[in-house]
Amino acid sequence: MKRKQLAPHIHANQPASERYMYVLLALLPILIGAVFYYGIRVLILVAVSCAVFFLCDFFCTQKLYPELPLHVDYSSLVSGVILAMLVPVSASFWAVALAAAFSALLVKQAFGGAGRNIFNPALAARAFLQIAFPTQMVASEQPMENFWKIGSLLTGNAVPSSAFSASGVGTLDVISGRICGMVGTTSLVLIVIGALILFERKLFSVYAPFSYFAVILLGYIPFNWSGVNVMDFFLWFIRGGILFVGVFTLHDCTTVPMDKRAQCLFGGGAGLLTLILYRFGNASYAMVYPVLMMNALTPVFDYYFRPRAFSKSSWYREVEE
Repeated sequence: MKRKQLAPHIHANQPASERYMYVLLALLPILIGAVFYYGIRVLILVAVSCAVFFLCDFFCTQKLYPELPLHVDYSSLVSGVILAMLVPVSASFWAVALAAAFSALLVKQAFGGAGRNIFNPALAARAFLQIAFPTQMVASEQPMENFWKIGSLLTGNAVPSSAFSASGVGTLDVISGRICGMVGTTSLVLIVIGALILFERKLFSVYAPFSYFAVILLGYIPFNWSGVNVMDFFLWFIRGGILFVGVFTLHDCTTVPMDKRAQCLFGGGAGLLTLILYRFGNASYAMVYPVLMMNALTPVFDYYFRPRAFSKSSWYREVEE
């Protein structure tokens, strides 16, 4: 929230706030599609999530850094929108608000604010919801049923949903997003549009997402040899949030390693953990927990994959020793 150019952004010829604005622009098509499919309730969840993230950041920075001029960097709004896109439309607004406060205060501000957090704030908030409110995190609302529905806004809708199944779902439904799922993860074409916007603005580093998707695509058959179903896989890949998470969280310059080799290892490790959780554990955990576990290893990657010092053959032998 304060005007400062943190280390992950220092090599870019633009302030951090401008980068976050372009991420919001990339999320805009997905948000519009979510409102089209699930109605006005999506806007309420987005407003609550963004407001809590913003207010927590604002009051913390005012308290901790009163000597610095106020400057909005929009990171709280990005986290708020991503969190709202990763929950079912039936979730209660107070559960989303509680998760946003938890993430903003304990995951982000406790480590020093934007640019210093170890874990991705939006994914940490979503993981909190998965543990604290598991029944609300089950997507059960069908798209395009009632645009103006805002019922259960306080309590949430805990109606159980069927498992991922390809029955009755067409290819166009999967591509367009007309399937039951989290509000912002169901549309293949809208997520791709968001990725293209990030790529055009040079904010999309392909190394971690590519290795993440490659490991999942190549490892799905060996991990599910007894019951391979292509449509079930793509339903899980899109409806389960794997595509959305790979596009919007695996190029974060704070929680993802800086070195390209480390980014490949980061993405590959997240993909492998995703397959393990999907095949042998709880499939609902496969969306956010693998990335968070790899976030914890980012400082280790950054330590061992340092750039070579100028005029030195290696970092360790000629610099540290």
